[in-house]
Order: sequence, then C-alpha cells, then structure tokens
Amino acid sequence: MLRSVNDYINAGLTHSLHTSERRSFRGCRRRWDWISRQMYYPRVTARPLEFGVAFHAAMEAYYGFWLGLWENPDPEAALQLALIKFREITDSQRAAYIRMNDEISPEMSADYKDRVKLGESMLKYYFRTIAPKADMDLKPLKVEIKFEVPITGPNGETLWCKCDHCWARYTNWWLSKRPEPLGGVDPEQERAHWKGLPVTYGGRIDIIFQDRYGRIWVGDWKTAARLSGVDTNTTDDYMWNDDQITSYCWALASIGLDVAGFIYAEIKKAVPEEPELLSRPYKGRMFSTNKQQTTTLALFRNTVSENDVEAYESGAYDDFLEYLKHNAPQFHARHQIHRNDEELRQAGEMIYLEATEMTNPSLPIYPNPGRFHCKGFTDASGCAFWEPCLGKNRGEDYEYTLETMFEKRTRHYWEEAQPSTDKRMEAL
Repeated sequence: MLRSVNDYINAGLTHSLHTSERRSFRGCRRRWDWISRQMYYPRVTARPLEFGVAFHAAMEAYYGFWLGLWENPDPEAALQLALIKFREITDSQRAAYIRMNDEISPEMSADYKDRVKLGESMLKYYFRTIAPKADMDLKPLKVEIKFEVPITGPNGETLWCKCDHCWARYTNWWLSKRPEPLGGVDPEQERAHWKGLPVTYGGRIDIIFQDRYGRIWVGDWKTAARLSGVDTNTTDDYMWNDDQITSYCWALASIGLDVAGFIYAEIKKAVPEEPELLSRPYKGRMFSTNKQQTTTLALFRNTVSENDVEAYESGAYDDFLEYLKHNAPQFHARHQIHRNDEELRQAGEMIYLEATEMTNPSLPIYPNPGRFHCKGFTDASGCAFWEPCLGKNRGEDYEYTLETMFEKRTRHYWEEAQPSTDKRMEAL
C-alpha cells in the first residue's frame, strides 16, 4: 500500500517536474500550459540518425565497462564496446526510419553514412586522446541514472497535487490492483477526500563520478557544433547559474550524497584532420600552413616531421607550429562547476516555490511574447506554438490548429524518450 512518499515514487505515482518544464514555465505560461497540462507536442518527422542518442549509448557502454575502478583496465576493449553500441543504435534507427517511410533517399542515406563515420571518429579521438587525461582521479560509480526525489517545503512538508492527470494516474493504478473502481467507493466522493500525488523532481543523469576525496560529481555529456567558452562568440559563464546543473546536484544532495558539483563535458562534432598535402611545394614546405585547417599541434608536428623531414628540421614550419601552440582548434571542453551547501539549499527552496505555482489549479495562464524566444535567432529556431498563439490572440480557431499541427499525448516525453547528448536550442 501507499504509506510513504517513497511508496508513491516506487509505484510511479507522482507529479514529476523536470528542468525542461521549469524553463518552459518561466519562458511562457501559455506554451507551458499547452505542453505540460494539455499535452500537445509538435509532430516531428523521424530522422534516420538521432546522433545524440547513439553517441549517448556509446558513452554509457564505455564508462559502464569500468565502474568502481580508478583506472580503465582495458581502454581499447571499452572503446570497441562503445563503437559496437554506436553502430547497433544507428543501424536500428536507420531500419526504423525505413519501416516508417518505406524508403530512404540517396541524399539522406549518404548524409547518414557521413554522420556515422563522424561519430565513430569522434569516439576514437575522445577515448584515445582526451579521456585518459580528463578522467584521471575520477572513478565512475554509475551510468544512466534516473532519479525522482520529493519536493518539500521549508519545514520538510510534502507538496501534493490533485490535478486531473494525477487523479487519472491514481485511479488507473487502483484499478490495476482491484477490479472495482476505488474499492466500490463513488469516485467523486473519493476524490473530495483524496490528498493527491506527491510532487517530485525527476531527471536522468549521464554518469556519477567520485573523486579521490570521496566527493560526488554529477557528469553530463553534450555533443555540440561549438564549445562553450572556447569557440568564438561563446561563453561558459552561464554554467555558474545553470538550473540543470544546480538542480541535479540538489537532487543527489537531498538523498544524502556528498555532492561537490557538476562535470560538464562537451564534445565537438568534428575531429582533428591531418594537414593538407600541397599539390606542389610552397616555400620549401610540402604541407599547407593554412590557419583555417582543423588540425592540432601534435597531429601537425607528427605528420610533417615524418613526411617532410628536411623542411621540418630546417624550421620551415616553426612559425605555424608556434601558432598552433596557442591557437589550435579544440575538440573537447570540460567544465568543472562547484556548488556549495548554501547554493543547494536555495535551489531546493526555489524549486519548491516554483512547484507550488506550477501545480496550482487556479494559476493564471497568459503568454509572454518576446522577439527572440518567440521567433528565435534563425528560421529553424523559436517557439513551436507560434501559429496557434497568434490565432488565439486574433480570436481565431486556434484549437483546430493545435489539433492538426500537434499530437495530443497521454505521456510526457521524459517518460519514454531515449537520452541524448545533443546540445540544441530548446524550441519548447
């Protein structure tokens, strides 16, 4: 029976809030209401390769190989497991796409093959070059951890929700236990005395590390076109106030773990390439010194020292080697963000206050229009609910637009979606 909040959590009977929903709520209440309360989701055409999902599975396979150890006993074997998992997922994605669409175009098939090749190259570079140094003094404890923790008030009181979705979930659970509706009790009478379902905070953690001091670090992998704080016009300052980082640390701390902070590992969707071989020597050099090429100091030096010995030894490449020493493109960035006890305490307080609003049945719903979060920075970004929102503002039949352009679900995306490493602008 349901005696404690943990009993409710174990039974899957909670009103679960997630980081993405909190961001949606703060961004625009109308959009949040359509997604989180009315369960309208944009209709999305399946792609033959969900890159982030496949890459995430490969990362999980690698680190799962040496859980509880300070050093990977066989890095190459772990890498092969990661590559096998990546190919397994990408093959299944391609097959699923063909089943749904009957065919795959030559152009899409070629793009799929290119991205698979890129993913395999990224995994090889990361685990052979980056991980051995980046993971020193870190012991992986668990991978792919789904968590659900109670949201409590300042005095430890449980927050309960009595919304229609919670009531439907509760009655479905009851019927699965007993054949008669609510044990023969009139549903409306029962609902009047029903305390609701506990409000919880849920999410999925990529990996948990432990350092040499025994502290816990929450790890997260992201594949990105540009690296935060590394590539031009990017910054990593936002991480010091990032709500996902803080809330995940708070969630683990709330169950008694000594959480030091968050390790945010970004992996660029690119790999170093060997320097370009010129069609004819230029200034005594056989290899290009074009500053736009995506190479590294070590790769460039090894290539020219082995294949253009005379020019290398004469110093013909010295200027470019010096340039690469300070300006070579980076293909990985690891940000280690600390959180102290007061930050985590305040995070729990803010989550509670936000949750009381989000579960308030009398909460006023209104739009929050803005140039950038409505239309975004490009034609491919912005809010997915642009059309029905304009229609409602104009007094048009916006409900017809919602019914035709969106699908009405019975489960939220986090209840069924596979994890992904992709870092993208959130359209929802």
